[in-house]
Amino acid sequence: MDLLNPRITASQNGDRWTLTVKVVETFTPQEISSGFEFEDWVTWWEWDNSDHDHLANHGATRFRPVSVREAFSWTWPNIPGDVLDTELGGEEIRAQVFLRNFSTSSGTIHRFSPILQISPD
Repeated sequence: MDLLNPRITASQNGDRWTLTVKVVETFTPQEISSGFEFEDWVTWWEWDNSDHDHLANHGATRFRPVSVREAFSWTWPNIPGDVLDTELGGEEIRAQVFLRNFSTSSGTIHRFSPILQISPD
């Protein structure tokens, strides 16, 4: 299993924001044929040079992959601008995507999206 190329986008409607992260998850043929159940989830951050602000967790989803490459996305809609506005000036938003094999209780892997600069004020 692996996580490839997490990407984050944002859209704004007035004082409301929508964040979306997309990632490709990969699995071995053995993981698929064994019927393993996997779990994935996202943590949203405002990312600074020295202090990172936790914004929210996006609930875990359990699934059984059917192909070696599967695309997933999570959307956090209708976010008030003041939730994202944690400092003076622009904000650096980042998603942290997690994946683990739930069936084997294996260790969790995670990947960060690149930082997305927004101005919610």
